[in-house]
Amino acid sequence: MRTTPIPWIAASALLAVGCAASPSVRAVDAKTVSKTAEGSSIHLKMELENPNDAPVELTMWDYSVSVNDQSVYSGQWVASLTVPPKERMLAEIPAFVPASAGDVSGARWRVGGILSYRATGKLDKLLYQLGINRLSALFEGSGTGIAAMPAPAGAPAAAGAPATPPAPAAPH
Repeated sequence: MRTTPIPWIAASALLAVGCAASPSVRAVDAKTVSKTAEGSSIHLKMELENPNDAPVELTMWDYSVSVNDQSVYSGQWVASLTVPPKERMLAEIPAFVPASAGDVSGARWRVGGILSYRATGKLDKLLYQLGINRLSALFEGSGTGIAAMPAPAGAPAAAGAPATPPAPAAPH
């Protein structure tokens, strides 16, 4: 008769209990936040959904961005965000598009990478601290058009547009 050692049974049970479902990540939008002669700083808006019954702590984004099928940015961004259980929320991650990529207003963009996270249960935290439970989710998304940055307050209106909205007509 062969027996399985108790420590292996306990470790297997801990690993089975200490796993959370991956949060889902969806790219929603891209917008320009600043522009210089060198290029445009953009923010990619990501929708996150936590399917778990406990909060999920997002730790790191590791991602790449392409514009019109040209790789323009790769980097990491500290997430520092907790998604409540059974909730959705939005987050933004930055990227830089060099001026050599051309006009980005109608550009096709794509983002993809890995989102690292950790579950928040006591056992999950212990396993994370021990280096056993390093969780991550792959994500990918795309869209067309990178919205221009809004005009600063007090800036003149675009040609052909009224500077202020017309006043409502007075009742007769």
